[in-house]
Amino acid sequence: MMDLDQTMSRDEKSPIKEKSFSAFKEFRNRLSSLKQYLPSRKRRFIILNVLFFILGAAIGMNLWILSSLPDVDSLANYEPKLSTGIYDINDKLILEVYEHRRIAIVLDSIPEYIPAAVVSLEDKRFYQHPGIDFRRLAKVVWLNFIRKIGGKKWGAGASTITQQLSRNIFLTLKKTLLRKVEEIYLSLLIERRYTKREILEMYLNEIYWGYGNHGLGAASRYYFDKIPDGLSISESAALVGLLRSPGFYSPYNSYERFIERRNLALNGMFEEEAITKGELNSALAESLIVVDQSKKEIVGPYFINEVKREMGELFGRAYISWGGYKVYTTMNRDMQLIADSLMEWGLKRVELYWHLTKKEDIPDSLIHSGNIPYIQGSMVVMDPATGYVLALIGGRDYKHSLYNRAIQSKRQAGSAFKPFLYTAAIDNGFLPSDFVFDLPMIKELGGEVYAPKNYDETFMGRITLRTALKKSRNVASLNLCQEVGPFSVVEYAYQMGIESDLQAVLSVALGVSGVAPLEMVRAYSTIANLGEKVNPIFIRKVVDRYGNVVYENRIVKQRVLPDASAYMVLSMMQSVFEPGGTAYSARSAGFKKPAAGKTGTTDDFSNAWFVGFTADLNVGVWVGYDYPRSIGNGASGGAVALPIWTEFMKAVCDSTMNYEFTIPESVEFRYICSESGELATSRCPNVLKEVFRKGNIPKTQCRLHGKGRPTIEKPIEMLDDFNF
Repeated sequence: MMDLDQTMSRDEKSPIKEKSFSAFKEFRNRLSSLKQYLPSRKRRFIILNVLFFILGAAIGMNLWILSSLPDVDSLANYEPKLSTGIYDINDKLILEVYEHRRIAIVLDSIPEYIPAAVVSLEDKRFYQHPGIDFRRLAKVVWLNFIRKIGGKKWGAGASTITQQLSRNIFLTLKKTLLRKVEEIYLSLLIERRYTKREILEMYLNEIYWGYGNHGLGAASRYYFDKIPDGLSISESAALVGLLRSPGFYSPYNSYERFIERRNLALNGMFEEEAITKGELNSALAESLIVVDQSKKEIVGPYFINEVKREMGELFGRAYISWGGYKVYTTMNRDMQLIADSLMEWGLKRVELYWHLTKKEDIPDSLIHSGNIPYIQGSMVVMDPATGYVLALIGGRDYKHSLYNRAIQSKRQAGSAFKPFLYTAAIDNGFLPSDFVFDLPMIKELGGEVYAPKNYDETFMGRITLRTALKKSRNVASLNLCQEVGPFSVVEYAYQMGIESDLQAVLSVALGVSGVAPLEMVRAYSTIANLGEKVNPIFIRKVVDRYGNVVYENRIVKQRVLPDASAYMVLSMMQSVFEPGGTAYSARSAGFKKPAAGKTGTTDDFSNAWFVGFTADLNVGVWVGYDYPRSIGNGASGGAVALPIWTEFMKAVCDSTMNYEFTIPESVEFRYICSESGELATSRCPNVLKEVFRKGNIPKTQCRLHGKGRPTIEKPIEMLDDFNF
């Protein structure tokens, strides 16, 4: 037999080949030395027994592997973990929550050049082989054998698309001989059970694309913020190019390598005739713009956190761990972005005007969830007719504090609580034109002297209920509370939507009990709805992965006040925006739409509120610290919270909204004398238009200024000609 060394010339030898031939020669020499010690018959017997043992072991091992393989028929009902999408009020995606980020796709719904790119780059003979590319496998085994002998690491793999699918779904990524054998068997079984397109669709939904993204749907959203159907040829090729090594070819690690892989995929697509020469040139010339992940921020994080909390109550962790839900919320994305921007503007304004330590000047080392040393704010935007929460701010920086001040924080509302007092009074027979005394008051409460005062430390004497609310007169409100009764005020507050514990004491009228901004906005919406209470709604409906509506939040309205009583209070709250009212600065700042609301300020200027509404929009703003601390002297609700409210309303109110409040048929208007509160005559110097329940108007003409022609004879359509 010719020596193997003689079959190669010296020029053809290489170090790697020399090592392989040396190893073979050593094995042959050892086998030859063994022959001289064993007779030929006995040697054949031993060899046959060894061969039978090896064959039996191989058969047994294969039977064991086959019996332990998972059932590939289960793929017919395979339902992978999916992302759960959270959508805004216009059904646009806001955020995805997931354990595995995956958005299912259907192969027939995506352009054909995408699967063509996958096949050209990952498995060129996908449509020819039975699950295992034996030709490629033999080549790779030989190349890796040569590399191993040369002291190098294993090189390229020979896994087909089917093998990658079986490995990702059924097996682990740990490289062992047993796993490889299982992978081969599973691939052959999968190919027998499913069509090539079914396999390709499962593959595109399962394969990992880097940064927690599984499947084409998630990858296209992550890298290009598109659905697969909207990907260009160039973008599709770039995504497919990532599959070999998502980290190495990531555009965030090396844009050059990312483009090189795209070009390789494009050329492969052209070779497979998936694209034309013109499409190839156009795609190669296309500049790719990937999503800048460093600049992506969650819109309305406090809103989203409340949605997650409600989803957790409804579905447990299944909405994350199993996923596939579509959560349709009430968030108006544009309003939320405007609210976020204006809240920060308003708080920076407060820091500047009252010389507070600026947020950006405080080191991160001094900031943690239990210590937020800078000024905070919260905001709730609601559609009063439906209860839809359109925007919500629970704090200034979600990264510093998850505490939702719009929902969880109970702060004294100050004078913003007064509408509940006046509602109780009006609903129990008082009229806006009735008089109350704004005079010094001294009370003994709990053994201590209680001497309340007004914001300006003056007294106005005998004033109407409308004026008392308009000018936010504390002492007049306490006198009214004595007549109405604190328990009645508390009862009406609960009835209208307040849920926090309230103290039935005289000072309840001045907002001494802690309430959350969401409660206040909900209760004010009862007035805006003319006596109908609604529930705050964050989630409109939830749809599962099969398209079934599994939860729907229906709008429920409950009448808790007569429409006449609610409108009369609404009318009084409109006066707050008139000259002399505590919110008149909103008019001078440029907000001209019909609105109603109330400012609120607590002792030592520690809490500043404004809650106000138009016919279509109800907005509440709170500003203060997380701990008892004064914002600064003069930091009232009108000076601190109202400017934020005003700028927001100016930004979002447009011609599509309804700004006129509905006047119920249960009320009517009359002219009265502002000094006597009786029906005005031509002799009265100060006449104003006032609202009354139908059938409950004053009967007496003004006796203070003598008899004259009653102004009631004026047609009702002329009432607005007077500027009151």
